[in-house]
Amino acid sequence: MALEDELSCPVCTELFRDPVLLSCGHSFCRQCINDHWTSSGSRRCSVCQQVSPQPPVSNLSLRNTCESYLREQNTRTERDGGHVCEIHGEKLELFCQTDGKALCSTCKKQTHGWHETQPLQQAVRQRKWKLKASLRSAEKSLVSLQNGTAQHNKISKHIQSQSQLTERSIRMEFEKLHQFLRKEEERRISALNEEEKQKGEEMERRIQEGILSLCDKVKDVEERIEDDDITFLKNYGHTLNRAENGLSDAELSSETVIDVPRHLGNLKYQVWEKMKDVCPYYPVILNPNTSVLDFSVSEDLTSVTSCFQDSPNPLPLSRNRMVLGTVGYYDGKHTWDIEVGKSRHWSLGVCLGWKIPITQPLTPENGFWGIRRDGDSFRLINHGMSKLKMRGNLEVVRVKLEPSCDDKRMGQWHVRFFDARNDKFIASFDKVPRSKVFPFVIPEDQSAVLSIVPADIILTVDQKLLFFDRHSTVILICTMFFMVAFLSVVWGIERCSRCASG
Repeated sequence: MALEDELSCPVCTELFRDPVLLSCGHSFCRQCINDHWTSSGSRRCSVCQQVSPQPPVSNLSLRNTCESYLREQNTRTERDGGHVCEIHGEKLELFCQTDGKALCSTCKKQTHGWHETQPLQQAVRQRKWKLKASLRSAEKSLVSLQNGTAQHNKISKHIQSQSQLTERSIRMEFEKLHQFLRKEEERRISALNEEEKQKGEEMERRIQEGILSLCDKVKDVEERIEDDDITFLKNYGHTLNRAENGLSDAELSSETVIDVPRHLGNLKYQVWEKMKDVCPYYPVILNPNTSVLDFSVSEDLTSVTSCFQDSPNPLPLSRNRMVLGTVGYYDGKHTWDIEVGKSRHWSLGVCLGWKIPITQPLTPENGFWGIRRDGDSFRLINHGMSKLKMRGNLEVVRVKLEPSCDDKRMGQWHVRFFDARNDKFIASFDKVPRSKVFPFVIPEDQSAVLSIVPADIILTVDQKLLFFDRHSTVILICTMFFMVAFLSVVWGIERCSRCASG
């Protein structure tokens, strides 16, 4: 207790609270010394009786020491039995594994006699060891994150790689557009320069012809002036008329000047219309994030290739070996063509996307509706893998997805498959639940490519018709109606006149 005495105030004999230091070197609680000075009427130290001419200052070092001492005392009290049984007031020495609570010896005898117990310190050691063991995984993950070897770091690097590759692809695609626009610009300027050359050469030819004609005229008139008097007077009228009639100025027409509307009329629209050839539209875009490592999706996300080295279909058909379309369909009509080429092993159709089990077979019960080729046989993807009757090779498959028109099947999809070359029907599913479905493709032949075929784009122009053109049918009907009514009135008047005269 010597330390506690050193840390006690001489006035209240308790641990210092907000200790202050006097000029004589003794310390007191701030409140204690203020009360002492008030009661004594002087500013003397209660220990050495020296007068303190200056106000006391806070003793920070002593205050920190007291606070540390208190914390240590509280910790020691808790560790050495500060917690006692709330019922019996005895020290908690046991741990009930059945109820998971600390016990005193009396609790053990009275209410936990048949429970499995152990010494409290042993229970603490076991649970601390178990807790430390459970932290090893987190510690390894922490080390992996700090060293950059964790899966998160790999994903982060993959994201960076994806961003770089995507940026490169974007720049390449825009460079193609820039090249097309530059070539189209050069072609149109070349056409303009060619027309300028042709029109310029034509005008130069006319100028030279005019010069020759005028030279001949001047020479002829000058020769007529030198004729004898009688001949001069005889030919005077004709000569004067020829001298007065010079060359006529060239008329300003589309044949003599640049045809500006030909070069500038709807320029941007015409260029945009021609861009269909370099800007194909694909009704389905593949999602590379849904593919596996041995599938290679093209940079424009329209084709996929299988790169595995084993025989076709090394694993059971399941969701973890396919590529899905980026967009899922919930309503509306949708059609897309998939070019399978000469590949003899593939599967395609629609599925429920990420809501299906990962390792389950491809069946309608598991959310798959499609067709499959396995060598020379074509099969419907269902529980029995029904065989389809196919003749010849199937190189392009057309998939049509539309809501069912049958009143009894409202709320269902109708999925049909065709040979895109002749639009010949192959197979269909009529009871597909009306949920959000995604296109899927599975290439199973090594290096065989399955590609989405670009759709045909038809550009239309909404012509603004005149009022008569837009309503010609209505006007014609109204005109006929008024003519019939007019003739009926005339016929009625004539009949009345005949009746009156008769």
